[in-house]
Amino acid sequence: MGLGLDDAQAASPKDALKVPTAAELASLLPEYEIQGIIGRGGMGAVYGAIQKQLQRPVAIKVLPISLGDTPGFTARFRQEAQAMASLNHPNIVAVYDSGETIAGHSYYVMEMIPGMDLAQQLERERLPTDTVVPLVAALCEALAFAHERGVIHRDLKPSNILLTTDGVPKLADFGLALLMEKNLELSRLTMGGTTLGTLEYAAPEQLHHGQISPATDLYSLGALLYELLTGELPRGVFDPPSVRNPGVDPAFDSVVLRALQSDPDRRFATAADFRQALLQAADRRHQQEARDLLLRRKMARRARLALVSTGIALLTGGTAIYAWQAKHEATERSLAATKAEAKTDDVMQFLLTDLRRRLEPTGNLGAMESTLERAVEHYREKYELSGQATVAAMKLADVLVVKGDVIGVRGLGTAADKLYTEAIDVLQRARKQDAANFDLSLRMTKAFKDRSEHRMASGRYPDALEDARTMLQTTTDYPPHQGTAAAQQAQAEAHRAMANAFGYTKDFDEAREEYLASKALFIELLAAEPDHAAWRDELAALEMSLGSLAEAVEDYPGMLQHFTAYHDYVTQRYGPTNQLYSYSSFRMGVAMIKLQRPAEAIPYLKAAIDLAEPMLVREPGHKGVLTHLSWCLKLMVEALEADHQTEAALPYRERQRTINAQLAAAPAVAVASSVNFEAEFQKLSAGSPTHLAWWSFCQRFQTGVESEPDPKLRQEAYANFLEHVHSSTAKQPPGNFVHTVTAFMHNRLAGLLLDHDPAASAQHAAAAMNLRQALVQAHPGDPILERNVLSSASHWLEAAVQGQNTATVLAAATGFAQAAQLQSPAALNEKSQGLSFAQVAATKLETAVHRWPELRTELTATASTIATALLDRLPKSSEVDSISDRLKHL
Repeated sequence: MGLGLDDAQAASPKDALKVPTAAELASLLPEYEIQGIIGRGGMGAVYGAIQKQLQRPVAIKVLPISLGDTPGFTARFRQEAQAMASLNHPNIVAVYDSGETIAGHSYYVMEMIPGMDLAQQLERERLPTDTVVPLVAALCEALAFAHERGVIHRDLKPSNILLTTDGVPKLADFGLALLMEKNLELSRLTMGGTTLGTLEYAAPEQLHHGQISPATDLYSLGALLYELLTGELPRGVFDPPSVRNPGVDPAFDSVVLRALQSDPDRRFATAADFRQALLQAADRRHQQEARDLLLRRKMARRARLALVSTGIALLTGGTAIYAWQAKHEATERSLAATKAEAKTDDVMQFLLTDLRRRLEPTGNLGAMESTLERAVEHYREKYELSGQATVAAMKLADVLVVKGDVIGVRGLGTAADKLYTEAIDVLQRARKQDAANFDLSLRMTKAFKDRSEHRMASGRYPDALEDARTMLQTTTDYPPHQGTAAAQQAQAEAHRAMANAFGYTKDFDEAREEYLASKALFIELLAAEPDHAAWRDELAALEMSLGSLAEAVEDYPGMLQHFTAYHDYVTQRYGPTNQLYSYSSFRMGVAMIKLQRPAEAIPYLKAAIDLAEPMLVREPGHKGVLTHLSWCLKLMVEALEADHQTEAALPYRERQRTINAQLAAAPAVAVASSVNFEAEFQKLSAGSPTHLAWWSFCQRFQTGVESEPDPKLRQEAYANFLEHVHSSTAKQPPGNFVHTVTAFMHNRLAGLLLDHDPAASAQHAAAAMNLRQALVQAHPGDPILERNVLSSASHWLEAAVQGQNTATVLAAATGFAQAAQLQSPAALNEKSQGLSFAQVAATKLETAVHRWPELRTELTATASTIATALLDRLPKSSEVDSISDRLKHL
């Protein structure tokens, strides 16, 4: 059995004499049949044994007398037993019993793992990547489980990872484990001058400062992953894994490099995030689907900053490169510095745009991540050194957005959203100081557009709509530049962003009006500049959107009109051999079939198929191409059969079966098993977990469920789990943190139901708000709890306004006001949360008054209460005054 014992800290021979023999231990522990010592290490000896009553093999770890006499070691040993006993997980060695013999030996009994440890396995042979990925993913799950329960391992390495005969990893030897809530107490148990942990796998802050956190374990796991992929340890300045081992997919580079960041804050936030990134790196097809979803709309419009190492070298080495200019006169130095800055920006713009163009089609966006992190650090520093100057703010925002794009595509949606939000915050602060700067205003408008698109791709349609509305509002603040081409283009893009969000929330009338407003602006722009290719692209894309909208409302003549305009544009601009022609021809075929003109649909669908087949040859297994081709074939069969060409339809039907078989074989993302989460829920419920522990559980549940692309299955997963936990949570007092879970499930269901069942969405949001309100009242002064209440209140108001019931609208508005009154100054001031929620309330209540003018009196009174609660305690500013005025004068 692999024991996970630290031979580097082995006891001296003198100490070893004080370890009981097998016979001595048998007399001390008569309930066990002791078979002999099977391992020895610095924290004790391990004996193989049989538990007589249950007749099961076990391993018994015993602390040597010599160490037991050493101050602190007995406490550390008991700490290990306590830590492991609390961690019932399939990838953590189970502890069955612990205690102290009558002779004074501390011991604990754990499961026997037949097999070897990972260090022994690596001595025999390297593991293939297909084995490494599930092994490390399982260790991530084990660490996530431990961290959520406040346990940090602190000594993760191959010898502490046991492998069953089936290759299942088991994390062992928590002899150095640290309980987070007892950090200060346990740190006193560490002997002065010692460094706990193994040098090769220890994080920098652990070695140099003795600082321990969950990020410490993630660094060690990153070092282990590097070793498994390359056969080497990451010492000093090390190459990415794919450089050391050409057989490693470069997609793994960013996972390893992020885990091995020297700054703990730059590593993965949680072990669950580590696992998610690792699995996505291993699943290239899943990355392709994510790119298709997120980048299809962006790539034609945005070629923006990207970064390569030489670009960063130029940025960070600028001082050395231009140091000789210090010999020149002051004016010459100033001129040279200006030219150098411009040159740096030009080079960076070129390199990032070129790198992005090359990497996005291949899926190797991970190669950009660590470089982008350096760029963000560089521009953050420049931003602060400049005194938060406008130019520095815009450059920082650009890089933040680019990094948000990259990690968003790679599935790290929450982290991407934070980057977009930081970019917006930076630009908003700059705009307060430089309101007349038109370039700054345009940049801020674009930042809201970027975040709106990201939230659309993430399925957060109401949030995306709010961003689009803010974007449009920003474009009205452009005087004296109003009416310029740049201002008109920004307004057109804002109208289109709103239309997209309205379309996904099924408000088709509003969507059509916004699309038409955008189209009118682009037509006006093209009238003044007919050869502007980008505007023509935008106009064509609007025709496609209007056609899809017409299809949704069954306006098939209108559908044909818009699709014909798009098809004509593609034919003229790209020609009939471009892959875009396949998609435009398919749309024409759809329109003809909807209009019951199958004979006219056939040539369009044939053209679509003839172009899609070579696309599949170039990208075999590409799920997007497979899906497109399957639909083309399906409609071709329908058109031929409707045109009484049954025989001609047969080969197309057979080809469709083949394509569908390939689609079925393509890896699918499954909803996370609720069984595992039900077991975790029960284990957590048995203890007294903190709000943070329950919140972490909710985040892990969401990570698992949201990987499923089908919203109906996601909805089912949340609803089933809510039903499962409802009976046990309902019995708990309102202040019990277990209600964090119930409220979270209600909140997620509110979001998923908003589009097609606003009434049910409002019910779930109200339930979430009431549960969270009770938690705030039981635990006052917690800004996170307070903001959660306001978040649920916002969802409730959004759903109510989207529905039809005026009583629900009034109840939701009142609920929002109650939630606003619960907020403390700390919650309101953090990142201007009070201002943000007040803006949401103003927008939603204005919409409500517009729809139901008879409610103006009641809603105005409620809005005034909200303004007082959220804004009166904030520092005065023009923005605060503006939103306050909106709320008080609906």
